[in-house]
Amino acid sequence: MQFRRHVNAPRPPLLGTVRARRLLRQIGIIGGAFLAGYLVTVFIIYPTPIFSADKAVPRVVEEESSEARTRLEAEGFKARVEGEEPHPRAPRGTVVWQDPAAGTTLPAGSIVHLTTSSGPASVPIPDVVGFEASLARRVLLASGFAVSGTDSIPASADAGTVVATRPGSGIVRDPGAGVSLVLSGGPAEISVPDLFGMTKDQALDRLSQTGLNQVEVQTRVVTTGPAGRVVEQRPAAGNLVRRGTKVVLLLSKKPGT
Repeated sequence: MQFRRHVNAPRPPLLGTVRARRLLRQIGIIGGAFLAGYLVTVFIIYPTPIFSADKAVPRVVEEESSEARTRLEAEGFKARVEGEEPHPRAPRGTVVWQDPAAGTTLPAGSIVHLTTSSGPASVPIPDVVGFEASLARRVLLASGFAVSGTDSIPASADAGTVVATRPGSGIVRDPGAGVSLVLSGGPAEISVPDLFGMTKDQALDRLSQTGLNQVEVQTRVVTTGPAGRVVEQRPAAGNLVRRGTKVVLLLSKKPGT
């Protein structure tokens, strides 16, 4: 009895086929073209460093402009002050805006634009004429001004009422500037009498009759005319004043006396 031996014939390797070689060649061409395009893009069209030098922009708002510039340059950025604008609280020269904002990642050497404060904006003095003094004071303080003093003049308005401000309402001033209040001392009721040439006693008696009892007596040296006579008075004769106004008398005095 004879036995036949079946021997499997070896298969040709995959790479040995024409079709396989052609496929590998096409894959290599496509891969090479892709790699070449990537290298051209990375190193020629958009070159970038292998290790990124990008940094986060620091926050320099509320810093003085020279300090902000020094800090940005120390971080590798360039600072450029674009201008200034009023700010109600920031002192002049303080950074109030930066672009790009803090935390933005930028390449070294990028420009950070800064806007600085020109200080508080000037504002007009409010109109407080007709206000009672304490209310006018509160309005001025709330508007950012200081009350630098008060004065009193005869006026038809009730005593203590504001009749004017110095400077006047509507005039623009920086916040914190002083404003003086001019108050009414009440209606001017009394006409100052003419006292020229009277003696001291005569003048005092005449003033007392008109209700003006606040008197200050001074002297002035003269070379002509008798001594002890009124040669000047303030307020002048004919002025209307309120009761209690002080009158100043200047009496003549001879040289050497």
